[in-house]
Amino acid sequence: MTRVNIFFAHTTGRNWTNKDIAKFHYFNQGHGLNAQKRATDLEIDKLVEEGLCKSGAIIAYGGLNYFYTDILRDLATKKRVDGIELRVCLEGLKRDIEKAQAFIAEIRNTQTEAV
Repeated sequence: MTRVNIFFAHTTGRNWTNKDIAKFHYFNQGHGLNAQKRATDLEIDKLVEEGLCKSGAIIAYGGLNYFYTDILRDLATKKRVDGIELRVCLEGLKRDIEKAQAFIAEIRNTQTEAV
């Protein structure tokens, strides 16, 4: 079996193991879900600093909403990764990212309408 290089991959492959997929999404800084979550966290922090939204957004959507990120970290470091647990984690992380992006877009839209 050939090993995949999770750090330079752009997407997951069909023949990747669950452990490889978990590592890809946790460690890949360009295309993994963890990197996307971190980018939305930084954007929400920026909105709070600019005074465009309340600090509760950090808890609801930002850096303090790390439930699925912690699970993904645990899965990436496990010896054997359960497929169902991985899929639930990835779907939850995608859902959190989508909610945060929708919140950011809503704040940005109301900002442009006010100007």
